[in-house]
Amino acid sequence: MSKETNGSTCRRRDLRRPLPPQLRLLPLLGALAVACAGGTTPHATPEPLLATPGQLEREALALELLATPEVRGAIDRFEASLRAHPVGRTPSGAASARRAAESMATAATYAVVNGDPGRPVVFWGANAPHVWHGLSMPRAGYGIENPDNVYRSLMVDGASRYVIEGRFPPVGPTELHFTVMDSVPSESDEMPAEGAGFVATLRSDALVVDDEGRFEVQIDCDPPAGRPNAMQIPCTGRFPVYVRDLLGDWAREQPVRLEVRRVDGPPLDPAPSRAALAARVVEHLGRLGPFWVAYDDRYLYSRPANALVPPRRRPGGRGLSTSGHFDLAEDEVLVLTLDALGAGSLGVQLTDPWGVASEYVDRTGSLNASQARPDADGRFTFVIAAEDPGVHNWLDPEGLSAGIIAVRWQVLPPDADPDGALGAVRVVKRSRLDEALPPGTVRVTPAEREAQRRARARSFAHRLGH
Repeated sequence: MSKETNGSTCRRRDLRRPLPPQLRLLPLLGALAVACAGGTTPHATPEPLLATPGQLEREALALELLATPEVRGAIDRFEASLRAHPVGRTPSGAASARRAAESMATAATYAVVNGDPGRPVVFWGANAPHVWHGLSMPRAGYGIENPDNVYRSLMVDGASRYVIEGRFPPVGPTELHFTVMDSVPSESDEMPAEGAGFVATLRSDALVVDDEGRFEVQIDCDPPAGRPNAMQIPCTGRFPVYVRDLLGDWAREQPVRLEVRRVDGPPLDPAPSRAALAARVVEHLGRLGPFWVAYDDRYLYSRPANALVPPRRRPGGRGLSTSGHFDLAEDEVLVLTLDALGAGSLGVQLTDPWGVASEYVDRTGSLNASQARPDADGRFTFVIAAEDPGVHNWLDPEGLSAGIIAVRWQVLPPDADPDGALGAVRVVKRSRLDEALPPGTVRVTPAEREAQRRARARSFAHRLGH
């Protein structure tokens, strides 16, 4: 992007500051329909945000592949391997094995249909089940996916040049993050804490955008050499690009509009056949599934249950995180207290024992600081319980007694002290829960819980353009 675009001065984007007045005055849906190359006049019909033509085409292809006998057989074999694992011989592991196998198979299929660097699409994956535009898409979560993130990805190669064109909506994400990794997690023998190594990162507070929220990200093997928003990759090899829109207020914040163009590169190979793609899905699931099972064994199940380790700093300026696993008796609940540390985003979530997020669209498998209710001292206390404990900040494991906990602090102030992030984490008898809760804990009736769930579902639908 040049220093001047359509007469608008480029600048670094601070998501905590509002867009210019001319954008703030646009109605929400109208602003989403603003032409990327034109002025600020809305189209009569809003352009798709996540439901792009490339997205829908590849989702439809994924459904075809998931229905093939080859892929169905691979899912059955993967499920059998989960059930043979020690976690799979526990009640919670067994109860969630099929769900996890199906979800990771969908994720593997998405990786295959969107894995051609010659025909890139910014593709939304690692998501909840959704129905839109005539497609009924299954769950695609894996790897402790964060419900607050809109995960998008594309594949690039070092012999080509790419431009990602973006535009912020009037109420954008809390943070936007681009990451180029050295491989798709599971495609190498390495297993770092982030799944793979980092090649380049770009965060929204370093993005240069124009006054209308537009920007370009250039991805190629040339040195940045003063080019704004340039991400350098090696000149040989294939590299996944992951984009995360971090949403705090689900009902208001929207992901950034993104499109990618391959602007230079060698001639394209012929597109693979359906049979070849199905074979790739089988192969990829055979790597991806066992990789994430082994990842959880190494980083989670090697530690005692019902505890969290001190938070670690994540590479690429992605804040702090901690994790653990819970394993509760029928009459037990887990109570944990967290300090937000002034973060722009604090999120805590549960997953099943295999790292697939607990239901978060119409159940409280996750809560962030916008959705939870703070304690009187400003901290947050959450309760993990198989059955509804009647408190607002219930993390709902869908009836499972065991699973994974993940906590993330993002968009942190420079002086945030990780030592103060974790408060008490303790198991208590359900009959004594009231004694373990801070004064003023917000309670909910069954009717209020149902209203909370309906509100979550409505706010999630905001991502779908509903």
